Amino acid sequence: MDYLVNAFEPAGMMSSAQRSNGDLYLSVNDTSTTTNLGIIVFRSTNNGYTWSRLTGGIQPKAIFQNLKMVSSGNDSLYLFFLFGSDAYRWNIVNNSFGKVTGDSLIRSFDVCASSTGALYMFYDRNYNTNVRRFGSIDGGFTWTGAGNVSTTASRPKIYMSGSGDTLILNYYGPVLSDTATSYIRTARYRETAPGTLSGSGFQDVVTDNTVKTEFASVFKNGVVWFIYTTGTTGNIDIKCRVSTNSGANYNAAINFAANPNVDEYWFSAKHYQSGLDVNFYSDSLQSGPPTNNTDKIVNKYVLSSNPENIFTVTGISSHPPVWSERGYKPETVENYQTTQYGVFWVGLDGTARKLYFDGLLPTNLKNTGTTVADKYSLSQNYPNPFNPTTKIDFAIPKQGFVSIKVYNMLGKEVAILVSKEMTPGSYSFDYNASKLSSGVYFYKMEVNGFSEVKKMMLVK
Repeated sequence: MDYLVNAFEPAGMMSSAQRSNGDLYLSVNDTSTTTNLGIIVFRSTNNGYTWSRLTGGIQPKAIFQNLKMVSSGNDSLYLFFLFGSDAYRWNIVNNSFGKVTGDSLIRSFDVCASSTGALYMFYDRNYNTNVRRFGSIDGGFTWTGAGNVSTTASRPKIYMSGSGDTLILNYYGPVLSDTATSYIRTARYRETAPGTLSGSGFQDVVTDNTVKTEFASVFKNGVVWFIYTTGTTGNIDIKCRVSTNSGANYNAAINFAANPNVDEYWFSAKHYQSGLDVNFYSDSLQSGPPTNNTDKIVNKYVLSSNPENIFTVTGISSHPPVWSERGYKPETVENYQTTQYGVFWVGLDGTARKLYFDGLLPTNLKNTGTTVADKYSLSQNYPNPFNPTTKIDFAIPKQGFVSIKVYNMLGKEVAILVSKEMTPGSYSFDYNASKLSSGVYFYKMEVNGFSEVKKMMLVK
């Protein structure tokens, strides 16, 4: 099901993140003509089922570039963006705002946070091919440790490991006259102290001169996936190189998404508990407006345990995505408290362009209200066996913190279905197990000292 975030078309790019309390956030260039803001933020407190706009935003009413939302280890939520050649940061939690000090000649940047709460920014400068970096340990008020990365580089992209404080850097370099045809390099930086990085392992990861408009790395459980597009309109594919030793070296390139008669691009890649998630735009280049049969949002995911075995989920978007030179490519947000993801995209509702959210949500949890709960109960899922969705009912007679988790045959936790304080009542939800392989699983409910386990079978 597509969940409406806003009924207006964004004016520019989007960026998203999740706080440690589970709330999901999305920042967009102003999507309405009714405000005088340039950036607004939406929040969902129920896994993406409903969204509300936060009070306030960023002025002036202009299109801001390079939006990047970051959730840090000290439970702060930051939005970084460019206005002219200056970078700014907005702490959405405490509403503090300021210019990123250190340089006022920034063309593009990327930023991430470590588990210590330190922030790191890599950027390239206007008028030359110099990539630099610096760090902050006070929430972005001051930046120190500035250093040169390369004097023949452009468009840095960074990704902090989802299971440690090692950072993967990618950039074009050496830079050719047509930047997108340049080699792409990679390197590793390790946090040696909050705000301090040590770099190593510089190497070329793509060495052909085809057009490579998009690239990014994702790092989780010792595996690095380097993902990039190749080709021009009418022949755009997504490729991937995998490192199983934390970026020390990479396997040969594989086709990640290379279907004939469609362009596959505008990807957004992030890690989840067990590996890699990528959402992208599959564009048939049809004449006339897109339909659900021509254009799609597609999800592909990979497990760290088998990092080149790619799984595909389609049918995510019932409102077909649209292309725009405004650059609002699909945006992935991970729910790190579960094994599920969400994706934002701009889709058609008739002829109107609206902002939607969908994906593999944790559960479609509903209070049935059909009976008064007089005892704790966990029902057998139905259907069982199932593929890939099944319905589970449960009831609680007293308020309490409800936990329902899924385990495999070895007792390893593979999904969190419910993890929240709940009021008395009877509940039902649909669980989507698309990311799991066929087999027998157990789901366990715990609340107020009550515990019960049921068995279910997934058959694909």
